[in-house]
Amino acid sequence: MSKNNQAFKIPDELLLFLKNETYSLLIKGEPGIGKTALCLAILKELNIKNNFFYISTRVSPNKLFYYFKWVNKYLKIKSSNLHNKSSKTETTFGPFFEDARLDEPESLFERITNQLMDVRAPLIIVDSWDGVASFMDRESRLNNERVLQTWLERAGGRLILVGEGTATSTLDYLVDGVVILRNKNYYGRDLREISLNKLRGVNVIKNSYLFTLHEGIFKTFESYRDPSSPSIQISESDLDKSSNLSTAKKFSSGYEVIDKDFNGGFLDKSVVLIEYDPRIGINAAIIFLSQFISESMKKLYSIFLDYSFKNSYSLLLNQIIKNHDDELIRYINFFKKSGNNSENDQHVTENMQSYDFIDEIEKFKSQSPIFSIIDIDTDQKIDLAALDNLKNHMNIIFMLKMFDISNKYSGVIFPDFHFQLVFINDVLCVNLLHPLSKMYALEVNKEKNIVKLIEI
Repeated sequence: MSKNNQAFKIPDELLLFLKNETYSLLIKGEPGIGKTALCLAILKELNIKNNFFYISTRVSPNKLFYYFKWVNKYLKIKSSNLHNKSSKTETTFGPFFEDARLDEPESLFERITNQLMDVRAPLIIVDSWDGVASFMDRESRLNNERVLQTWLERAGGRLILVGEGTATSTLDYLVDGVVILRNKNYYGRDLREISLNKLRGVNVIKNSYLFTLHEGIFKTFESYRDPSSPSIQISESDLDKSSNLSTAKKFSSGYEVIDKDFNGGFLDKSVVLIEYDPRIGINAAIIFLSQFISESMKKLYSIFLDYSFKNSYSLLLNQIIKNHDDELIRYINFFKKSGNNSENDQHVTENMQSYDFIDEIEKFKSQSPIFSIIDIDTDQKIDLAALDNLKNHMNIIFMLKMFDISNKYSGVIFPDFHFQLVFINDVLCVNLLHPLSKMYALEVNKEKNIVKLIEI
């Protein structure tokens, strides 16, 4: 792979959209933000060297090749010295680039429609559409944009239009895709960012990326992932280098959709942080975990539950027991955190035992996997050393935490998986923050005692 092949990168969601047989895409942004660079990068990423038509209404193709020198090599274009005024040194850019700076809108529009009707169904790039449309009155522009979309659909062609500015126009509603390039301030610095506002037919998980134009090459930056993150796809050639990752034990979350997002479920020895909206309370977190608890009981895994919210678990477990053999309840254990004076509390269910935090868990012997679910909002004792000690005895630690608490535990929680349970328009939603994935609505079927997630 060449150096340039490694350098180019456009968002995966956009690349998936661009592989459709037919589409219209609008690329918008302020002057100098990188719209032309993205258009050229699309040709490179799709490996298109012919059967395309690049219409430039602002800059001559000759200057494009001068500013983006990699294009000369990629398309094997004979470059010339732009500063030499001799007509004999004009760049030969062949039939694929059109200098339309002086063209009348009507003739240019006719040329675009003719290209769309070409049996080859080429990719057409108009850089920029405003350079054409600005000479039309509003009614003519709207009519031509509608006609253009109709011809595009009939011809099964692919069309990319470059727009000036970021304001929403009627064209945004007509095209199949809209991406916006803009400068955005982060920590006192203006950085380039691409937003995927609209990509019909594509499930957009991450809708914005930082990008660079270093050396005239459009490159978006991928999200950072810890090397042990289960969301990282491992190619066959890398398996010998990543044997620990490819053979790591994983545990089902109890939800098929989450297991799919995490390539099989939770990794062994993981810390799972679940933050819950104070408006819905910890019961929502326990309901969310009910599927995991139920699946674990069926597989005879041992679970330690925080005794501080036993009443919440009581209702949940009584429902779970209805669907399982009563004998399975022996795999549920309750522990009391240090300083918790609850000796007179009633046990949730007969045979459920209560354990002192960490000390008793260390004494627990089991050949099966062991999980713990801890409320860290009310626990004043847990620290990094205790957490590391607990991880040595547990396969997975779930830590439940309310939003907007003090920074007391900011040094404790470095989760391998991070969920947020949020309340949006009276709907309980599960937001998968790390590894970054989708958002789901949580629905509870009380009659069938089923909790399921539906992608939003």
